Amino acid sequence: MRHIAFCFSGQGGQYFGMGRELYESDAAFRSVMDAGDAILRAKFGFSALAELYDESRSASQRFDRLEATHPALFIVQYAAARALIARGLSPDLLMGASLGEFVAMALAGVIGFEEALTRIARQPAMLRATCGEGALIAALAPAEQLADDPVVGATAGVAGVGAPGHCVLAARRGALPELAEHLAANGIMHQELPVPFAFHSDLIDPAAASCRAMFAEMTLREAALPCWSACLAGPLDPATPDLLWRIVRDPMNVAACVSALEAAHPEGLFYVDLSPSGALAALVRQNLARPDGGPPPSRIALTLSPMGGDSGRMDAALRRAHG
Repeated sequence: MRHIAFCFSGQGGQYFGMGRELYESDAAFRSVMDAGDAILRAKFGFSALAELYDESRSASQRFDRLEATHPALFIVQYAAARALIARGLSPDLLMGASLGEFVAMALAGVIGFEEALTRIARQPAMLRATCGEGALIAALAPAEQLADDPVVGATAGVAGVGAPGHCVLAARRGALPELAEHLAANGIMHQELPVPFAFHSDLIDPAAASCRAMFAEMTLREAALPCWSACLAGPLDPATPDLLWRIVRDPMNVAACVSALEAAHPEGLFYVDLSPSGALAALVRQNLARPDGGPPPSRIALTLSPMGGDSGRMDAALRRAHG
């Protein structure tokens, strides 16, 4: 039987209403969501549920207010993992990218749920106080090509590598028109992500002191499950305050992380994507593609989607894992 790898993502794939079907129908999911919302209301005077499940909003509207998206992404993915575990599918290991690494560490017991959520909810104010507005842009081109492009180099930097031919660029907000025009002129498909800061780049270095001080306050424990990091492209062990800042600041490399996981598990893994939009499943699938076109030993399942049907996908993942 393949080992089960739960996967968690960061900013970019969020939308209004994510996880709503599960909130209304799944007791384990709802319990975590309510607990997280109570923490946010008590400590920050803010309800993630009220904003996330606002009836006047739709999944197609831009959801980019970091004060809401940051904690919402954490709670939704953690709640989805707990719901899947309650249904009988438990992970053997965890993989995270960006904010998703904090979800993985919380699930593995490295960081307490409340402490992780509290620190994540504090980050937006630190960024707004110190950093200028930025942006993340997904681009369908090899990272090497973009890194060598003088116009891209003058306006942006590579903030992440998702798969061969897929990367994320970080840029100042004011540089977006020039960057977008250049990418389009060179036939490079691209899309701005709903993120107001240039994470995983030197553009957030002004927040380093405050973020490092916050991470130094945290209690970090030994992981109860192996955690794999897209920041390190390998195991996240041990977790340190310096590493927590690197997860926010340094480029992510999902492609290298999946490659390392596959090398460590030649029998294949069953990747279960708990990100809200299935973005990680798509990236993992691209990284598993074989030159001969044959099927890889690993398998992939997604759970959450803006199209709904989350509960059914969870049940399907459970059947596939045990089939």
